[in-house]
Formats: sequence, C-alpha cells, structure tokens
Amino acid sequence: MDSLRDSDEEDGTEKPLQSHETYLCQGLKQLYQSQQLCDVTLGVEGKNFPCHRMLLASVSPYFRDLFTSGSSESQNGEILLEDMTASTLHSLLDYLYTEELSLSAETAHDLFTAASKLQILPLKETVGRFLEMNISMGNCLNLYGLAYEFNHPPLLQAALSYIEQHFGTLTKQEPFLHLDSGALINLICSDHLEITSELVIYQAVRSWVEAATSVRLPLFQTLLGHVRFPLLTHDELVDVQADIAEYYRHVRLRWKELDGTGRLLESGGLRKGMFDNYFVCVEVNENRIQDGDNPESYLHCFDPQAEKWEKLPPVKYLSYSGCASVGCKLYLSGGQKDNCTFVDSLYEYSSLTSQWMQLPSMSTSRAVHPFLACNKKLYALGGCNDLGPLTSAEAFCVEQNSWTSIANLPLALMYPASAVLKNKLYLIGGKASWSYRGLLIYDTNANWWTEVPLEFACYGAAAVSIGNGIYVLGGYSEERGSVLAHTAMGNEEVPSCTKGSFYLSENGRVNWEVNIPELPIALAFACALEFQGKIYLLAGKDENDSYNASYSWVPEDTSWTQCPEEIPVTKEVRMFNCATLKMPKKPIRILLLSTTARSTVTGVDNAKKGQPSSYTNDGCGLNCCWG
Repeated sequence: MDSLRDSDEEDGTEKPLQSHETYLCQGLKQLYQSQQLCDVTLGVEGKNFPCHRMLLASVSPYFRDLFTSGSSESQNGEILLEDMTASTLHSLLDYLYTEELSLSAETAHDLFTAASKLQILPLKETVGRFLEMNISMGNCLNLYGLAYEFNHPPLLQAALSYIEQHFGTLTKQEPFLHLDSGALINLICSDHLEITSELVIYQAVRSWVEAATSVRLPLFQTLLGHVRFPLLTHDELVDVQADIAEYYRHVRLRWKELDGTGRLLESGGLRKGMFDNYFVCVEVNENRIQDGDNPESYLHCFDPQAEKWEKLPPVKYLSYSGCASVGCKLYLSGGQKDNCTFVDSLYEYSSLTSQWMQLPSMSTSRAVHPFLACNKKLYALGGCNDLGPLTSAEAFCVEQNSWTSIANLPLALMYPASAVLKNKLYLIGGKASWSYRGLLIYDTNANWWTEVPLEFACYGAAAVSIGNGIYVLGGYSEERGSVLAHTAMGNEEVPSCTKGSFYLSENGRVNWEVNIPELPIALAFACALEFQGKIYLLAGKDENDSYNASYSWVPEDTSWTQCPEEIPVTKEVRMFNCATLKMPKKPIRILLLSTTARSTVTGVDNAKKGQPSSYTNDGCGLNCCWG
C-alpha cells in the first residue's frame, strides 16, 4: 500500500478513490467476461451462458426462489430457459453484468418479455420507458397486450392513450384480433375512446369474436354487456338487430324504454369522441327591462369547426357573471339581477341534458370577477359588489359540491385579463380605483399569490394560454400609436382602447420578442379562446360600440382573420364572459333530447328457432341473454 501511495505521489497525481459499488461492478464484469467462478449455466436454443448464482439471485426473485427451492434443476447447475432467444439472453446478461444496453424496436419487445418473466425489475422499467417513447400505429396494440399481460401500468396507460385516439382504424388491424379477452374488455370500457358512434364498438366486438368463433362465441354475451347500446341511433339499432338476428340467432335481445337521461344512466356516459368543443358566450343586455316579466340571459354557442353560431337554453337573467366550464358542465357564478342587485349564486348547465340547476352559493356576492376552472375546481376571484371592489377569493370543488375560502388577493381588483397556465391562475392588469400596473399569479397547490410588476396599465383585455405562455389581447392600455408603450410607473394617463397585444412567459414577464400582429380594430372586453392551436377573439367592444364581430389567428401568422358569420345579437346586447364547453355531437344530442320512445320486440320465440326477429325501436336500452 505504501509503495502504491509513493508511486501516485511521484506521478504528481492523486487518484480519486473508487466506491465499493464501482469495485464490485468491475469485478463481476471481469469474472463474467473471463468466465471465472461461474456456478450456474443458463441454456437457451442449444447455447450455454455460464454465470453466477449470487448475481442472478440478487436482482431476480425468480432466480432467488429457484436457487433456494432445492429442486434438482437448481442443484445440478444447469437451467434451461424456454420462450426466449439466445440473443435476448445475451443482451439481458450484458445488462446485469455491465449495465450496458442497446435497444431497438426489434429487440425491446423480447427483452421486456424476458425481464418480466424473470422478474428483473430494473431492466423491465428501462425497456418499458423505451417502449413508451416509441409507440406507433404499427406496435401500439402489441404493446398494449404486452403491458396488460405483464402488469406494467405506465406502458399500459401510454399504449391505451394512443389506441384511444385511433381506435376505429386499429380495430381493422390484425393485432386487434389477437388481443386477450381481458385486454379487449378493458379497452372497450374506456370513456376516452375517440369514436363518433357506439356502432364502432359493436363492430369491433363482432370482428374479434368472428376471428375465433369456436373459442370466443361463449364470450359474446359478456362483451355485448360493455357495448353502450342506448347511445345508438334508430338506424344503427336497426343494423345491429338485423346483424344479430342473422349471425347470432341464439342471442335474444330485450329492449327498454328510455328517455335521454335514462340513456346516459343505462349506458354509463358518452365516449370522448362523441363530443365537440363549443365556445359559449354569456349575453348581457344593456337595455334590460327592470321590472319585466322574468327576463332571461341567453348563451350564444359558437362551433369553431363550422364557425357557426347557435343558442343554448336561457337562464334567469344575470349580467356580468363569471363563466367557466369543466368537461360537459358550464358554470355561471355571481353577477347582477335585472334590478342591478349583486348575487352570490352558482348555476350549472349540462350539455348532456340541456338543463340548468342551482348549486350551493358563494360566501360573497360578486360580479365582474375572474372565474377560472383548474383541476376540477372553480375559482371566483375578486370582482366587486355593492360594497365596492373585493379582495376575497373562494374555490368550488366540483366533486365535493362545496365552496371554501382561499387566500385573499393582495389588492381589490376588477376587469383583469385572466387565464390558467400549469396549475396557476393569472390575473393580468385590472382596475380598482386606478388602472393596475401589474399582474397576480395564484399557485393552486400552495394557496399563495405572487405579484409581478408591469411597465404599463391595462384592463379589459382578453387572455388565452397556449403552450408555455399567455397571449394578452386588446383592452384598455397605455398606448403610443398602435404599439404598447413602456410608460413610467408614475404616469397616470388614462389608458385607451388598443389594437396591441403582448405575450407573457410563465414567470409573468412580458416577452416582447414574441410577435403578435395588430388586431384589425381596437377591442376591449373581448372573449379569447383557443381551439386546435388557433386563437379566437369574440365579441369585443370596438370604437363603434359594436359587439358582434369575431376574429381568429394562428400564432406565427402575420394577420388576423375575421370570421365569416357575425354574432347574432343586436347593438344593445354584448358578450361579457365565455368558456369552452364539451357538447355531444349533433346526432347524439338529438338522441339525448328525444322524449321517451316506444319500443316493441316480437319474434323471441322465432329467435329461439333460428328465425329473424322483427321489431320497431326509436330509442331504448338493451339487455341480451342466450335464447
């Protein structure tokens, strides 16, 4: 030891001490490569792989149990492994001894299978992550079946998410027909399948059964129990009934009479692909009748795909309410009644039933307040009531149906632009007794507000988050010409309506390098929403006090485009707030809104004899049983 130390000192270098783990790994690698002290041999495809019991037992419960079981196989030192190639075992042992691993699309599947069977968790997780990152149309079904077989939740979820997006196409591929029955049931039970009709599910089940009829036909009844027959239209039901009558005459169908609500309860709900995203804007009538006969607020609904407008059922008149959505539910909070009284109410609209209901009220009446949805909670922030601007804030838990108070805003605030970005709420600019030069960021996890200064005042702007930042559009702002100006903090000049916009980074700082083209006209109090990467600016107030124009813009384009159809409102009516609402596609919406349908089934006895059944059905549920 002294001579070694002297040698190091003579070289003028001090070698770093290696860890015990490093020595151990290097030693095992040398023993493996020189095949020294090997005490067990693994045999695959006629090839032998000498290795060490202690290493195998330390990383694999499978080998640990085998070596301690006292079996003749474990005692004679030779273990034959089946359902594995020699190249796969060679890669597996290289990983165990050297931590070196070369993965490709061709080798990863077999390595994952081997690691799962031999219970080598580190290798299983490493290869699993590789497979997650390389999911494609060609392998997603195989990976889904693999993850299901070996109980690997991360890979299972990744493959399932991919399949859900392309389900209709994938059901026509050969790997779909080879899915395990349990994996198939897990798949067709998903609410997130992007299919437009439940008929796709029935046809997929039918194809899977017919791929091996003699084995799978006894499972047909169980599989039909996961098909949401109440969501089929009349024509689709006719096709299904005729198909079953022709090919599966031993199956009897019993139909139920169901209305729209009954369909939802019986089926368990719509699939993801059965919804479209609509923009819903709440109407404010500036010339409302103070003592009129039950005045109502209308909701104008914009289809961003067709760029067409329609109306939703009205609610009892409220102006300047907060508006937010969670899935297929729209929520209106607070506002003013037709007599200008401030209210604390919360209303919920369901696009599935097309009905309104009143929920528990807020602790404080408020209007002109930001109302934001984040992680199934609704946040009512600031605003004002008859006492003036508010600092109070509260959150409504959709799942628990109750309100709780949250940290107050650092200052009373009305009319800020607002948006949600990565579990944080952003209130940009705004107004109390002065125009606010700053923004507030609320961390929903920490229940804490952070204030960030701005170099200019603004209020009445619109905001929408995309990616890692927020676009803030129009509003009243300190402006020079058509570009936002960096005015001094002490300048109290009254802001003017602007054509300008700016981009906020996640930290709340303005990034002037992001180029946003001028708005076609100066707009304030517009509604901003995003759909498929395109920003829509709806119903802002322009210099002519008009509220019925809409514009769209794709980031990085050089100009805004006016939408062809104007909002169908009069000059006295404006839009104050908006949200994106999931609505059933029109054929399903019509189905859900239909009244209770009459249905009859005849020919059950004939079905037992193998004869086709005749029936009429305009809307019903289904039970099936063996004839």
